[in-house]
Amino acid sequence: MAKNVLKAWLVDNTVTADNKTDKIFQLESTRSADQNYIIDRMVAKNPGLHRDTMELAVKLHNEVVAEEVLNGVSVTTGLFHAVAQFRGTAGPGDTWDPKKNSVYISFIQGKTLREAIADTRIDILGDRPKQFYIGSGYDVATKATDFSATAGRSFTVYGRNIALAGDDPSVGVSLTNMQTQEVTRLTNDMIVLSERSRLIVQLPADLDDGEYTLTITTQSSGGGTILKQPHSASQKIYIGGIPQQPGGGGEEEGGGGSMG
Repeated sequence: MAKNVLKAWLVDNTVTADNKTDKIFQLESTRSADQNYIIDRMVAKNPGLHRDTMELAVKLHNEVVAEEVLNGVSVTTGLFHAVAQFRGTAGPGDTWDPKKNSVYISFIQGKTLREAIADTRIDILGDRPKQFYIGSGYDVATKATDFSATAGRSFTVYGRNIALAGDDPSVGVSLTNMQTQEVTRLTNDMIVLSERSRLIVQLPADLDDGEYTLTITTQSSGGGTILKQPHSASQKIYIGGIPQQPGGGGEEEGGGGSMG
């Protein structure tokens, strides 16, 4: 029996609108986990070690990995492979311009995660009952459809009944940085297109790379009427790249490179 279980809903593939039977799988997310939760799990697995000791070890691990990566070291921990990379072109005189150049860290899943994936069972929950959801995404800069996105470029969200409608102050699109919990709300001029099954937004250029939660809030019912109360749908997206699937990009374990 598999050690891990992922639950998946069947939802319409909104990209292929002309095919009424085409479906994709959508993850049933169970929870969000921060570092404190992870350390609690570690303590539960090995109660013989003090929590303070585990917390210190995790913090030191993160600190050392960050220092090594940001000093040009290609780090492989088993869980992931990390390497620093650059964005932007050289300025006049071959100079570095922080306004258009940036550093980002590319993560690729390592052997530990690949082995865990192999020991994972997928449970199909059936057709998703809700009629308001985010189905897929498209990054205009990279042509990616895995919910990776590029700061400062347009990003298309496909789904069902996602058109922005209603005058409640909460109606709109927001991005929550999952590391800092900072919320960025897109202004009206950043909403390029708002349709029932497609929403195109211009992402802010100053977004840091990393994991975000994209939330769409609307009062649209999908049937032409406006709901009294707004409802929201959320989807995890990644600014600046997403961990590759096993073998993605032709990289071998420990090699360089740039999830969902």
